[in-house]
Amino acid sequence: VNVPNASQSSVFPGSVEGTLFSFGETYVNANELIPGEGYWLAFSYAGHAALNGTELNSLIISLNAGWNIISGISVVTYVSDIFDPDQIVVPGSLYGFNGTYVNAMSLVPGKGYWINAFTSGNITISAGGNSGKIRSEFIDHSQEANVLYINHSKLYFGVSIPESELVYYQLPPTPPTGTFDVRFDTNSKIVKDIGHIKIQNNKENLVISA
Repeated sequence: VNVPNASQSSVFPGSVEGTLFSFGETYVNANELIPGEGYWLAFSYAGHAALNGTELNSLIISLNAGWNIISGISVVTYVSDIFDPDQIVVPGSLYGFNGTYVNAMSLVPGKGYWINAFTSGNITISAGGNSGKIRSEFIDHSQEANVLYINHSKLYFGVSIPESELVYYQLPPTPPTGTFDVRFDTNSKIVKDIGHIKIQNNKENLVISA
């Protein structure tokens, strides 16, 4: 929603001061929340925030080439309803965060998401949906791969990926310190034969299975 005061302390009074970060080419400290943009924000405890404001039924969001953090409108919006007339969004690249990165099929109000773009341009998120949707035609080679589970996160190996399709398996930038993350050192979640794994661990133990 649109709120009269979009400062961090007004929108999320229970959040940790100084931990609101947006993303350009790197993480940047922010002071207020802008509709359509996504953020990292730390809280000392779990809970809910009640917001009063005018509904957002449509947003035009400018994406940079590469990874962007975005947010949606006042209703749940499915990826298939995002208006992408120039086909700039990388299929399968919408990620939410739930202790680790997870693929998302929809944008839930109040949550932030990563999305990857081939080139810079605009997309439109609206309640009614539009024609000119995100292209979705790509072969998901991970379904044919072996799977390694690390703290319930999946890494894939044992399949050959055409170089032109590697972008479909890239992960968003590493989350801030204090959160869990696992990936190959190519920032991908899949390799053919050999890969070095990078782990950012926030727990004492790792659970690994295949």
